[in-house]
This record gives sequence, C-alpha cells and structure tokens, in this order.
Amino acid sequence: MKRALLASILVAGCASGPTREESARIDRQLNELYRPLVALVEESRLARDAFLKKEGRQQPLPTDRTLTDEEMKRYLDQLEKNTFPRNERMCALIRSKTDLVEGGALPASWQALLDHQDGWREDHEKWRKEGVAYPFHARSAFPRSLERELRATIADLDRRRDGK
Repeated sequence: MKRALLASILVAGCASGPTREESARIDRQLNELYRPLVALVEESRLARDAFLKKEGRQQPLPTDRTLTDEEMKRYLDQLEKNTFPRNERMCALIRSKTDLVEGGALPASWQALLDHQDGWREDHEKWRKEGVAYPFHARSAFPRSLERELRATIADLDRRRDGK
C-alpha cells in the first residue's frame, strides 16, 4: 500500500511538469540560443537559395567552368557581405552560450559549423591579405542537418517546458 501511494505521488509530481528553475532554464535555452540560432540558419538557407536563383545556378560555384569576372565579383560580394557575417554571428552565438546547450555537450553539427566557418574565414583572409589561392569555398561543408536538428531540439524543449 505504501509503495503504491509513493509511486502515485512520484508520478503525479513528474506529471506536473518542470520546476520553476527548470522552466526558466528552458526559456533561456530557447530564447537566447536555440531560436536565434535556427533563425540565422534559416536566414542563411533562404539567402543562399535566393542567390542561386538570381544567378541561375544549382551550386554557388559552377563545376564545369570558371566564373566570369562579374560573376566572381557578385559571388565574393555575397560571401563577404552576407554569408560570412551571418556565419560569424552563428558561431559567436554558439561560443557565447555553451552553458545553454542541451545535454551539455556541443552537438557534432554545431562543431561542424564552427570548423566550416573558421577554416573558410582563415583561407579567405589569407587570400585577401597575402594572395594565397584557394578554391573560394569552405574546406568542409555547411552541416545540412543543423536546421532540422535545431527544430527538433526546440520542439523537445517546448514539450518539456509545457510538461508534456
């Protein structure tokens, strides 16, 4: 009898949802890290898609020919004024809010984003400052699973905060 009563109290306590502290932490995770990060990732995807559509290409850099001087100018303008600043904001957000990462460990896709941007920035700066040639794309691919993973984590955090 005592066991059944204790079990029902524990179940009722769990069903009531997170504590005030847990709920506050989840709100911080959502508002300070996950939602701003997914917004930047989505903005990045949409900007890339718009650039490709405007250029009439499936890929930022054609594989069957070199870019004309004018195409290269537009591509570099897109990189330096759009892609790089947004990627830097994503990386800065991740680095400044590691205490809010769900599970405590940086997800592999987040580390892939940091590696993607850090390597690309380094190569591009060497080209700009020293003329060191590089293929005008990142050493590693942007983690395509990032947006999907962020949205899944946001949904999980929302459910936990709401006690579901």
